[in-house]
Amino acid sequence: MARGCAPGELIGRVINLFGDAHAIYVYGGSLDCSGGDVDVAVFMNNPPVELPNLSGGDVDVAVFMNNPPVELPNLSGVDLQVFKKPRNTLFFAYVVETGLLVHGKPLHIDVNEAVRNEVGKIGERVLTFRNSDDEVMVCKSLKELMFLLAALRCGLDGSSNWYRMSHCLMSMGIETPLEFKNCLSPPSLGTLRTIGEPVLNRVINELTQLTNRPRLEV
Repeated sequence: MARGCAPGELIGRVINLFGDAHAIYVYGGSLDCSGGDVDVAVFMNNPPVELPNLSGGDVDVAVFMNNPPVELPNLSGVDLQVFKKPRNTLFFAYVVETGLLVHGKPLHIDVNEAVRNEVGKIGERVLTFRNSDDEVMVCKSLKELMFLLAALRCGLDGSSNWYRMSHCLMSMGIETPLEFKNCLSPPSLGTLRTIGEPVLNRVINELTQLTNRPRLEV
């Protein structure tokens, strides 16, 4: 099965490491070679106590388990996210509905409920963008709104990574600022708000017209 630009050897190491997982997905830009990172989501109940170094590529690994450990090991080059179970959000929709299953059995979530949940957070995210003192939260708030707009306009598959989301918004005349691509290392609040406010206004205008029909074709 094709894995885009995800290195097979590295994915094989993840599968060997999480052999007891009930599902492992590769998702995001690596599937169409539009992103530098390889995003991997692992769904399992009991992760190993110790995890080896997975360096050799920039890998984001999301581990979904029922009983996450209090402390997680430091993995060089790995962004390890731990959840008890997938929730009905766009992030999880992208992972399990547009991602590539490389191990285990397929998972599903209610995509329409996920969209409704995201629509219900529009006002909260606008307030976060304009009022928060946390650069990461300010960055994420607009980024999540841009992905929501792209999902409503272009569907999950047409918005499943930064490149596809940007292409979708560009078709509406909205340019996605690169300053909002990596929200774990965002620029200053001043930069985010100066660059992001005009984009936010455009996104909100479009969302206002679209949110009366929050159903989404997968």
